[in-house]
Amino acid sequence: MTSSPAVSPEITDFYTRSDEAARLQTIATGTLEFARTRELLRRHLPPGPARVLDVGGGPGMHARWLADDYTVHVVNPSPSTSPRPPPSTA
Repeated sequence: MTSSPAVSPEITDFYTRSDEAARLQTIATGTLEFARTRELLRRHLPPGPARVLDVGGGPGMHARWLADDYTVHVVNPSPSTSPRPPPSTA
């Protein structure tokens, strides 16, 4: 059995204080990063159905759209960065 390495406190602190989902949706550089990452993943991933392991997937921004064609497993080093459900549109 192996133990997982400790995550640097600086990394945990950064992701605890910031809202990664909002950054990817509202800030110009974040929306560009989100679009570019999506473009690159679509170019290099095999056609679905397939499985994707999203290591360090944060709030699940990419996992949400990937789940349209793939079975997605998100692994995060900190519970504070675990995927959140999408906001309600009701």
